[in-house]
Amino acid sequence: MTEFSCENPEEHCDLHACQLQYKDRNAEIDKIFEDPKFVCTNCGAKVHDAANVCLPKPL
Repeated sequence: MTEFSCENPEEHCDLHACQLQYKDRNAEIDKIFEDPKFVCTNCGAKVHDAANVCLPKPL
């Protein structure tokens, strides 16, 4: 695993914050970023659920 690898690439889909932060936002997407508990060590996105980022680290 490289420094910028995803922990679960088979599940790496359009619901990861790494991808969502560059898309048009809507209420459903905004919920992922509300009350952040984790940060992605790849892209720096802060999210509520660790499953929404590639390499989560607790805040």
